[in-house]
Amino acid sequence: MNEIFQKFTVKDIVFLAIISAVALCSAAVMAIVSHIYIFGLAQLVTALQFSLFPAVALYKVRKPGTLLFFALFTGLFELFMAPVMFVSSVLTGLILETFMLLIFKGYKNNLAIFLSAALFIPATLPFNALYYRLFSKEMFDLFFADGFQILALVFVLSSILVSCVGSFLGIKISKELSKAGVLK
Repeated sequence: MNEIFQKFTVKDIVFLAIISAVALCSAAVMAIVSHIYIFGLAQLVTALQFSLFPAVALYKVRKPGTLLFFALFTGLFELFMAPVMFVSSVLTGLILETFMLLIFKGYKNNLAIFLSAALFIPATLPFNALYYRLFSKEMFDLFFADGFQILALVFVLSSILVSCVGSFLGIKISKELSKAGVLK
């Protein structure tokens, strides 16, 4: 059990805070599409950043809880933009952490890193849909208005594909940075 759960150092926490800030800054493009009410569009435009940077974070800090810290750090800023983003990020972080602990017993395996990073954005989608269904019926109706259902499906599937690409690239970049001695 002690082999799985390891203490986070200050260096780990600082790195995770920085990588979370970089992910948020690079996802600023979402502000441009935030008023286009088609379900999955916001996830599509942030899928690359929110899969690539968590992959780098998980590659460097291979400790259970890393993805949850990433979700909390990004979620704190998302809370001020839209509460649904905070709720979905933190719940997704918790669920993915639990899933990876049960299946892989941590992040020693690159497949665990790939899956966690690749699933982060797509796994927020059900929480977003549920949130809008329960708390904002008018937004839910806008998201799924006539003709937008197929477009929403295209955006959801595209966000999954882009997330897989971002996660793959994050691991590839992390390997190269490790070889160069930059990511220790």
